Amino acid sequence: MRAQPVITAIGPRGPMTVNGQVAKSLEALIRCGTAGVTALEVASWAYRLGAYVHNLRRDYGLVIETMRETHEGGWHGRYVLHSPVTIIGPKL
Repeated sequence: MRAQPVITAIGPRGPMTVNGQVAKSLEALIRCGTAGVTALEVASWAYRLGAYVHNLRRDYGLVIETMRETHEGGWHGRYVLHSPVTIIGPKL
């Protein structure tokens, strides 16, 4: 069994430890910066990106904007992290 990814960081509420897919989502949000990230861009591993973003908002108080991008046939969300987050632990 593979070990879960873990990130230790400093966020708006202070130190935090984020595990699993939520940690990978946080790392993607930080890496993508103001360009943000969509579920399609991380589809190889983030099967529920919206849920992971919800957890980051609820559990860690992060401000993550959902930008609505229209396309033929509907729309999708692009998530942009606005809270300052500094990774102090292992990077993925």
